[in-house]
Amino acid sequence: MSNEPLESSGENADGLRFAIVASRYNKAYVEGLLQSAFATLRQAGVAEADIEVTRVPGALEIPYAASMLAATGDFDCVIALGVVIEGDTSHHDVIARSTADAFHIIARKSEVPVVNGVIDVHNAKQAEERCNGRLNRGAEFAKTALEMAVLKVQLTRRLDEIYDEEQAQREKDKWHEFFDEGDQDWKS
Repeated sequence: MSNEPLESSGENADGLRFAIVASRYNKAYVEGLLQSAFATLRQAGVAEADIEVTRVPGALEIPYAASMLAATGDFDCVIALGVVIEGDTSHHDVIARSTADAFHIIARKSEVPVVNGVIDVHNAKQAEERCNGRLNRGAEFAKTALEMAVLKVQLTRRLDEIYDEEQAQREKDKWHEFFDEGDQDWKS
C-alpha cells in the first residue's frame, strides 16, 4: 500500500450492512484498525445496528468467520482485520498469503466482497504506524468496503433485471409453445 490515504468516492451508505471480522491476536493494533473502520462507516451514514463485529483468535481464523458471515446473505461487504508481524521464521508470509487467497475465494463463491485488512509488517513500529498512527489503514479498509458494497448492490440489481427479463421471455416462450403445439382447432 502507498503512504497516501485512500480518498472516499462518496458512497451513499444508507441501508448497507457490514460484517467486520477482527483478530484478537496483536489486539492493540487490531483495535486501532477496528475503531478507525467503525468510525469511518458511521461517518458515511451506516447505522450502528448495520455493523456486526465478530472476533476470532488470530488471522488464520478470519477466513472461516468471513465465509460463514458472507454465506448468511445478510451483509453487503465483509471487512477482515488482522495484524501479522514478521518473526524469526516465514510464518507471517504463510498467514498473509493464505488469508489473502481465502478472501478472494470467499468473495467469488458468496458474491459478497471481502476487504483484506490483514496487515503484514516487518516490525512493531510499522504495525503501530499503520494501525494507530498517521497511516491508519482502518479508514481505508472501510472506504474500500463502502465502495465495494455499493458496487455489489448495483451489480446485483443489474443481474436481477437481466434474470427477470430472461425469466419473462421464457414464460412468454412457454405460452407460444403451448398454443403452437397440437390441435389448432382453438384458433377458429
